[in-house]
Amino acid sequence: AVVSTQSTGGTWYTNDETINDIVTFFSNLECININKCYKISDEGVRRFVFCKNLRILKISGCFKIGDKSVGAVLEECSRTLRQVAMDDCRSISRRLLDKISERGLLLLEAKRENADEMWDSSDRYMKQGFLF
Repeated sequence: AVVSTQSTGGTWYTNDETINDIVTFFSNLECININKCYKISDEGVRRFVFCKNLRILKISGCFKIGDKSVGAVLEECSRTLRQVAMDDCRSISRRLLDKISERGLLLLEAKRENADEMWDSSDRYMKQGFLF
């Protein structure tokens, strides 16, 4: 099962309550795409820990999502999670990106545009097949 709430210009309609409802009724989700859903916060993302079949998580452009919620999903879904896309997630730290790398997950996107603390895309990521 796949859920996608992405729109080209982003959306202000999908929020944490929407995510709660989706996960409550569809906990067997394998792919979640909430790219550019600006109202979703850590609270909403934490609900994805109940998606035990989650293979792909796309959270690009979700400005309110940080390390704690994404880290919790990484821990709880470690058996099935294979790909993460998080382009322009301003609250994601390099430490979390390193953790994703260490676990061997495919990091589809990981630019941190407009972030206060920019990091470089080191050769280590490129050698492991991560795309920037």
